[in-house]
Amino acid sequence: MSDVTFDRQGWSFDCDPSLTDSQVLEFCREGYILLPGVVDDDVNEKACAWLEGKIPASPSFVPEGMTEQDLQRMRGTHEPSSIFLEQWFIDGVLLQPQLAGIMRSLLGPKVGLPILASHHATQCPQGAQGWHHDADHVFGPELNFVEVFYFPQDTPVELGPTEIAPRTHLGPTQRDIAEGGVFAEGPAGTLGIHHQSIMHRRGLSTATGLRHMLKYNYWRAAAPQRDWLAEDDFDLQMADYGGHNQARYVAHMLYWLMGMGDDYQILGGQAWPWRSPNQIGRSYGYQASAGYQPDWRKAKQDGYSN
Repeated sequence: MSDVTFDRQGWSFDCDPSLTDSQVLEFCREGYILLPGVVDDDVNEKACAWLEGKIPASPSFVPEGMTEQDLQRMRGTHEPSSIFLEQWFIDGVLLQPQLAGIMRSLLGPKVGLPILASHHATQCPQGAQGWHHDADHVFGPELNFVEVFYFPQDTPVELGPTEIAPRTHLGPTQRDIAEGGVFAEGPAGTLGIHHQSIMHRRGLSTATGLRHMLKYNYWRAAAPQRDWLAEDDFDLQMADYGGHNQARYVAHMLYWLMGMGDDYQILGGQAWPWRSPNQIGRSYGYQASAGYQPDWRKAKQDGYSN
C-alpha cells in the first residue's frame, strides 16, 4: 500500500485503497472487519496514559475557534476528542496504514478524519449490555461514514471487549441477551471497523481491571465509485451476497459503493442476487432494467419499496 498523505488543513487523508472486490463485498455482507494488534505498543501505552491523565497534553495545533482551555476541558469528559490532536495519535492510530487502506477503499479519496471521540471506560468485572443499534443509526445502501473501535490495552474476552452481531446492519434486529456474537478481542492496539448501524454491546467481563475503548467515525468526501482493487475473476452475477432477505440489501450496498445505486433493480424470488450452490445455471434477473429496490425501512410487508 502507498504512503498515507495527511492534510491537516482539510483534516483528511489519502492513500491507495487496499481492499479487493471480494473484501468490499464481505464488509457489505458481514458489516465489520477486525484488525488485531495493529497499533504499535508505544502508541497504545501513550493512549492509556493520556486517557488516565498520567501524561500532559501536547496538541499539535489548536482548531480554529477553540482555545487550549477548551481542549483541556474536553479531555476530562466522556468525549475526549482532543486526543485526535496529539501527533503521536494522528500518526499511530488515525492514520494506521492498514486501517487507512480499508477506509480509502470504503469511503473513497480524501477521507474525512474523526472529529468526535467517545471514551467507553469500564471498570471490570461487569455484566453484558443488552444488544442494541447505536443512537441515530440509519439503515440504507449508503456508506457515508464508517465507525472504529480502538482498544489501547490487551483486551481478551475476559475483559469484556465489544461484541458484534454480524449481518445486523441491514435492518432492525431483535436479539436475546443470551445470544452471543463475535468479540472484538485482541492484543493492545486492536481496531474494530464496522458499519455504524450494526447491533453490538459491551461484552460480559470476568477479569478485574480498567478497560478503555475509543469510538469514532471516518467520513466520505467523494462520490462513490469502484476504485478499490479489482479482481479479474470477481463475478457480480454469481457472488455470495448472503441468504434470503439479506442478499437484496447487500447487493444494493455494493452497487451503491460502485456508484450504481440508483440503477439497482431486482426481480425478487429466486432471481439475482439470491443464489444457491444447487442451481444448475446462472441467476436470472442480473442487470434487470425494471423491477424492485429493497425497502430498507421495511415499511411494506413484502420488503420492497416499489
